[in-house]
Amino acid sequence: MPKAYAYVRWSTAEQGEEGRDSHDRQTTPLKAFTEATGIPVVETIIDKGVSAFKGANARIGQLKGLLDRIESGEIERGDYVIVESIDRLTRQKLNDSVELIQSILKKGVRLHTVIDQKTYSHDDPSRDLETLLMVGVIAKRAHEESDTKSKRLKSSWLKKRDAAETTIIRKQCPYGFRYDEQANAFVIVEDEAQEIRHIFDLLKHMGILESIKRVNQYSKRRWTRKHIDELIKTKSPIGVLCLNRRKDDGSGRILDRYIPGYYPKIVQEIDFDAAVSAIKSRFNERKSGRRAANNYNIFRHCIQCEEHKVGMLFNLQGLGLEKKRYAYLVCSNRAERVCDCTNRIRFEYVFAVFLSFIKQISENRYIDERTDKKRERFTWFSQEEYKQMDAVNGAFSRFFSARDTSIPKEEIRAKKALLNTDKRALEMLDASLAQFDGIIPHTFIKRIAECEARITALESEIQKLEGDLTIQAETLEITTYKDILDLYETEDGRLKLNTFFINRGIIFEINKPEETTYIFLTVKIKDDPSFSLEINHNCLGKYPLSNFGIEDLSHIIK
Repeated sequence: MPKAYAYVRWSTAEQGEEGRDSHDRQTTPLKAFTEATGIPVVETIIDKGVSAFKGANARIGQLKGLLDRIESGEIERGDYVIVESIDRLTRQKLNDSVELIQSILKKGVRLHTVIDQKTYSHDDPSRDLETLLMVGVIAKRAHEESDTKSKRLKSSWLKKRDAAETTIIRKQCPYGFRYDEQANAFVIVEDEAQEIRHIFDLLKHMGILESIKRVNQYSKRRWTRKHIDELIKTKSPIGVLCLNRRKDDGSGRILDRYIPGYYPKIVQEIDFDAAVSAIKSRFNERKSGRRAANNYNIFRHCIQCEEHKVGMLFNLQGLGLEKKRYAYLVCSNRAERVCDCTNRIRFEYVFAVFLSFIKQISENRYIDERTDKKRERFTWFSQEEYKQMDAVNGAFSRFFSARDTSIPKEEIRAKKALLNTDKRALEMLDASLAQFDGIIPHTFIKRIAECEARITALESEIQKLEGDLTIQAETLEITTYKDILDLYETEDGRLKLNTFFINRGIIFEINKPEETTYIFLTVKIKDDPSFSLEINHNCLGKYPLSNFGIEDLSHIIK
């Protein structure tokens, strides 16, 4: 006995909501079909919110599964596919529509439309022409209706989109804002905005999950990664309205354009771009290894064993009767038992060497201001020692100053010139659009869409470049080793130090030969091959930091 399979579809999610008749209208006649023919409807296949205009339902919708089952023979010859009308299956162009329907009929499966009680099949070859003509007429009419509707919707959308540049088109607003009825404007909700500002400040130095953990300790909202993605995607923190539109094939929504100045700014563009750039940089580098608790390890991802050129792992241990916690940096080859490397150094020793490096390059800076003639009058330094000091002085400015940003600035300038050109072209297209009355030609809409896509891409590229530039331009206000100690006192300060080292491409190579009490430190900068400073420090003794005014780091590392 043949079986019947019902196919139900509506184009938008709203059509399937309670109170709308799309579902009931298409499923109610199924009972009457069974009563009239005696053939049971064994399954109802539903495509919710999927368009048939460009064939999305046949490519990615439930209809594709139905067609595959017909092709495989699971739905057998003599079975029925029941639809409300032909346009439930397809609203594509005539040839595509006929091809889809013929693929069903050629397998011996019958197509029944309940709206006109017609059954289409290949059972009677003499009616092939009639079937083809009927299907063709209905399919062509359905496509023309959808095409007209699509153009009218686009025309309406374009007008609404343009209105958003000067007026408020909807009162709903994202977290951090509310609509003020009296002022007819959006205003900032300060406690919510403060959460957003804190998040973007944290994202410059740490990952998304760690940032939201901290904010969730006090926030009104329970922040998630999805919320952060939404902030970045919509750009609402910098006052932008993100407008999306349906794809031409009805398979989803895509970005149409950003409307700047729609909301007041919670975060400045420079901070927004820097945070986004930092996120992308961390994602692209894909560095492994956990953060140390409370970010004690300021050398994370920027220190390595001098002998093996591999990273040093941060390890916390509790030692001695005092039960103080001591940190060690261990060659990863040793930790992973690749070799018997002896490079295992107490973190405080390495920190002491680093402070010695800062002390050396800071205390000799003033020497640059003296002329060679004046130097001859000094007897406590040799001329060779003065030359070494000059090298150190030059290194200081290169170590703490910002990178050369002339190349990215020029790239940003060139992209902004292209952006202005495309924006002027879009303005001309919009001016021409105002002259149309009624349906807008598809080719004209396509030109506008292509122009807007280029603008969106350029804006995204410029945003990334400016974010990278902001990070590269960051400097640390360091004059003496005491500034380093002050920064290390707080977790934010430790994060700033680590972020600065990583973004500047600074590499510390460390070694402590077994037969000596000295630690040897070499400081390099990735993009500056000529930069290489070597320093050694005698770390004999229990308190290597005593020369810098503190016994150890136990008051911080707990």
